[in-house]
Amino acid sequence: MAIRRYRFIRTDKYLLVGIIIILCHISVIAQISKIDKANSPGKEVFQEIDGYVAVEAEDFYKQSHTGIRQWYRTTEGYAPHIEKDKDENHSLTASGRTYIELLPDTRITHDDPLIKGENFSNEPGKMAIVHYKVNINNPGRYYVWVRAFSTGTEDNGLHVGLNGTWPEHGRRMQWCDGKKQWTWASRQRTKEEHCGVPKEIYLDIPRSGLHEIQFSMREDGFEFDRFILTKDIDFIPQDTVVAAILELPGDSASFKPKIAPPLGRMAIVADGNSPDPDDLGGTAVSIALLRAAGVADRLVHYSHSCDLVRDERISGLAEKERHALMQSACDVTARRWGGFGNLTFYDAKWQRDETIQDLSRAINESDEGNPLWIIEAGEPDIIGFALEASSKAKHRFVKIITHHPANDDAGDFFTWQQILDFGVKEVRIPDQNAKLKVDLAQWDWAKDHPDPRIQWVWLQGKIAELDDVVRFQKGKWDCSDAGMVLYWITGATKDGLKQGTVDTIREILTDFVDANP
Repeated sequence: MAIRRYRFIRTDKYLLVGIIIILCHISVIAQISKIDKANSPGKEVFQEIDGYVAVEAEDFYKQSHTGIRQWYRTTEGYAPHIEKDKDENHSLTASGRTYIELLPDTRITHDDPLIKGENFSNEPGKMAIVHYKVNINNPGRYYVWVRAFSTGTEDNGLHVGLNGTWPEHGRRMQWCDGKKQWTWASRQRTKEEHCGVPKEIYLDIPRSGLHEIQFSMREDGFEFDRFILTKDIDFIPQDTVVAAILELPGDSASFKPKIAPPLGRMAIVADGNSPDPDDLGGTAVSIALLRAAGVADRLVHYSHSCDLVRDERISGLAEKERHALMQSACDVTARRWGGFGNLTFYDAKWQRDETIQDLSRAINESDEGNPLWIIEAGEPDIIGFALEASSKAKHRFVKIITHHPANDDAGDFFTWQQILDFGVKEVRIPDQNAKLKVDLAQWDWAKDHPDPRIQWVWLQGKIAELDDVVRFQKGKWDCSDAGMVLYWITGATKDGLKQGTVDTIREILTDFVDANP
């Protein structure tokens, strides 16, 4: 019995050990599966639009050169189980709560051994490359910005390349500022400046089409959240602004646009009497935005119907209707939303002399501390005549915001270059049609809103959609020119929203009517 009991106990032990081994094996398989899923490549091709493209770091389509170091995804619910990784999980403040990190991380401080080809690679393209597909529509020089999290002095370097090449100005991206937080940077480390020289990290992309953007390891432990390519040398990413412009997931559940208009006053010159009726919705949204932003008193000129020579695509009777509709869009919106005092909304074609005189007066009242920002929401002729009639000494205090060459090049009396030759400053932002000419249903929130002020705004865009002069607005709600006003009230050249959305407009307008019933 003793022997039999002994054998039973031994058998029981072996069975227990076997079960443990099987469970461990299952756990390992599950863990490997989880890691594979966490590091599986994305399949997206990212589109550059108007000189900008933004990509989440975790949306790579493949990795290469991963024999020694590899990129691993970290999310809110998952962190890779790599032995040598002492960093905490930083996903809660990452875009989309996901990022990638170069692991293992064996060089934490300057005192840790630097092993070239293992935890350090000053030569780009040799270790841990992550690849992205980007379709470039506008070739040229693109400045590269990366959002990274650095906890020390030895996890803050990266290389960027193009189509399998590693140009000099993509080498040695460097982060010094913004430790222990997600930080945007675009600096190149040099012998003279270890913290990097700004505006020296860029890729020259000579042709349009599909391209491959790659990032390779310089230092292990690098934490990578997202990157931006931009043709704008002066662009400086701000997280909430980038989220709104590029529709990236922000660091909070919803985006709250900041209201931070620049110094100075605003003038708006719109058409509306040309074949495209989009200025009806654009006018109503522009006026409502200015009131909701608390800057209605800074609108010193508004003129509509600035197409001074009738286009043959619109009949005389139809154009006459448009003049009346545009005047109503101006006067009724301003009265219902309030705050515009005794401002006169001029019909530029039917009140040409008065319009030019009024805009010229606004130009002449400009100075360095009180510049005039002119929104070019139509043909440039009225602006040209007003500049011609005003003091040349005041032109350097005039800034003209534009977003589309269809307006710039439509003048019957002035070319766009002639406008610029007056000495004004051009402020060009991306085409606002990309995000503000949308399907009609995206404005159902306004149609169904209980406040009649917002319903009125919706009605103007709906009237434009019902227009029988052109067909390209059917099924659309278009307030694209109002994107320039949105850009101005959110900062203009100081981080203003260059690509506003309907959701941003909704946020601003509904917040105002909720606070001012």
